[in-house]
Amino acid sequence: MPGTLLDEGWTGRAADGDGAAPQALRRRQRRALATAISGLSYAIDLVVLGLFWRGGAAPGGLLPVYAAAAGLHVLVFGSLQLAGVGENNANPNFTGLQMAWAIALQLGAILWAPALTGYFVGVMFVVFSFGALRLPLRSALGMWVLISLLFGLLLWKMPVLGAMQPQLRASPWVRAAAGIGISSLLLRCIVLNFRAMALRARSLQHAARLAAEAAAARERATRDGLTGALNRDGLLPLLQHELEQVRRGHLECCVAMIDIDWFKSVNDDRGHLTGDRTLRTLVELLQRHLRAGDQLARFGGEEFILLMPATGEPDAVEVAERLRRLVQGHDWSALAEGLCLTVSIGIAQAHRDDGIDDLLARADTALYGAKASGRNRCCVALQMAG
Repeated sequence: MPGTLLDEGWTGRAADGDGAAPQALRRRQRRALATAISGLSYAIDLVVLGLFWRGGAAPGGLLPVYAAAAGLHVLVFGSLQLAGVGENNANPNFTGLQMAWAIALQLGAILWAPALTGYFVGVMFVVFSFGALRLPLRSALGMWVLISLLFGLLLWKMPVLGAMQPQLRASPWVRAAAGIGISSLLLRCIVLNFRAMALRARSLQHAARLAAEAAAARERATRDGLTGALNRDGLLPLLQHELEQVRRGHLECCVAMIDIDWFKSVNDDRGHLTGDRTLRTLVELLQRHLRAGDQLARFGGEEFILLMPATGEPDAVEVAERLRRLVQGHDWSALAEGLCLTVSIGIAQAHRDDGIDDLLARADTALYGAKASGRNRCCVALQMAG
């Protein structure tokens, strides 16, 4: 049986390596292993032939010749694959050649032991079943035509093969029926294999589409529909993870609560559509200037939370001040004539015993301090320094 018996899907794909060379070596080893394992099928054939021989149905010389041909198959193709011969070919497994070798062996065995034709034809079906999984349809059909012609020639030269059973007379009609029947069975085997591959490909496409839809649904569930920033459901798991890191003493973490100053007047004086555009523009502006790893979430209305992992209080204040000045200096008149916008920011650093509510409450208190101090400024929790 050809080395294509073992589809790569059965052994699993090798994990990605550190470079192209290790991956190429693993691919070669995997192909060579597949060919080596096909030797197990040959071993089963030899056991069966040994039993036939013991029962007087198989000539003794068939076993060593069959074993030598099988061993040579595994040795030749396994060595070629392990050496990387044909690595850049469309079919580096040499599927067509392996099928030809295996089927030629079965046809030779039929010539040597016509009484065992049924068994060797069955082995040919196995060869086709697995070989067609790797061959392009055109090649598989070409192989089918060749085997049908060769088997038809055997039936013509050896009428006894057409009978298959002692009680049948090997007439031309019986031989024709045997040839057409076996040829049609091989063709149906190819059709079924390619149908199975098409169904598998369709199933994989469907699974990929479902996975993409699930990922998109998760994304929608954790994003604010208006601004595209994270929402509470998206932020809280990230914040919980950072607090756990702080508890273990691995990292520092700060949050900044950002609130748009006098935003109600934007909605009241310029309309809610302008207010919505203002929120979207603010988020786009801030996200373009965030550091890698920082996360911005809309916490409600015109209030936002900036999560700053691996950040101590001095750096958090610097980041918040930079963003505050960015908002103040931005030209908002494109949204509405005369529109100006500022933000107040409250900053809090996480403590080891903090829960989410504790940390956010301190940031909220600091934000209240920023607003009470005149707005458009940053305040730090506890210190309340602008």
